[in-house]
Amino acid sequence: MTLTPSRRASVSRWLRHARAVLALGAAVVGGSVAAAPWTLTGSLGTHDPNIYKTSTTWWIFETTDNNGIGVKYSSDGHAWTQGVPIFGSGLSWWQQYVAAGKPAQVWAPGCGEWGSMGYCYYAVSSFGSQKSAIGLTTSAGGIAAGKWVDQGAVVTSAPGDTFNAIDPALARTTGGSPYLVYGSFWNGIFIRPVSSTTLKPSGTPVNIARDNVNGIENGFVISHATNGTTWYYLFASKNACCKGADSTYRIVVGRSSSITGPYVDKAGVAMMSGGGTVLASSGSRFKGPGGQSLLADGSVIAWHAYDAQNNGAPVLFINNVTWGSDGWPQPVW
Repeated sequence: MTLTPSRRASVSRWLRHARAVLALGAAVVGGSVAAAPWTLTGSLGTHDPNIYKTSTTWWIFETTDNNGIGVKYSSDGHAWTQGVPIFGSGLSWWQQYVAAGKPAQVWAPGCGEWGSMGYCYYAVSSFGSQKSAIGLTTSAGGIAAGKWVDQGAVVTSAPGDTFNAIDPALARTTGGSPYLVYGSFWNGIFIRPVSSTTLKPSGTPVNIARDNVNGIENGFVISHATNGTTWYYLFASKNACCKGADSTYRIVVGRSSSITGPYVDKAGVAMMSGGGTVLASSGSRFKGPGGQSLLADGSVIAWHAYDAQNNGAPVLFINNVTWGSDGWPQPVW
């Protein structure tokens, strides 16, 4: 396949521009009739936001390229403060998983809490390379404790593999068993079980989504019940990110009765065959929505989109998720 994951070129430049945006308001940014996204203030420059909520604090973990795992926090989910990155000075092993002569870049963290333990999966790679790794760090006492301990690389990829080891996110079955979702372009998105003790992979990966024409990445799986029936939902980003206002990302979804698939979209098209019901696409000002994540109960979604009126800066968006009577999430903008 000729498509490669030209990951996050010039994201740092866009983030600097985006941090100057202090309030976006509830603008009409897409062509759908969905409720406008939340009004947000503060530090809104972001890429690949992973949203999580503890009892008192909202968190965003994000791509920062060469500066570790980015962190934002908020008391209400609306006013955001930039925090101190995790491993902001880097780790020595990262350089093993980048192309020769390129700096190690840290992308698309997937963070939360497993019992009393905080965790962050994150990707280490370099632009356009399949030489990549997914790292894991854990924090005794949870996210707020900030006691982050490196657990090393837990998934790796190299040229010739069927996947790229980036875009990690933890998922869990309705019975509480943990799985890791990951992958970008090539053969798309994969899922595999992980240890409930260490959160490190313990089983065989299963390919759950592929799009050989547009590319697909940023897989995020939750379960949700409607009218007594529980489904697993795979949210993903398709097309091209990281091109500022020229980005063509869009957010799609499919569902399955099993966490390992098969996933199909609302029209019945398999996500292994390019399917995916669109939840968000480019509007007149904000382009290429993607890098999405949700709260575990499916009530709130976060994503980034590029501001065509601010040099293509990637900006944070958050919205409620409305679930239809048919069990499908409605467009989010």
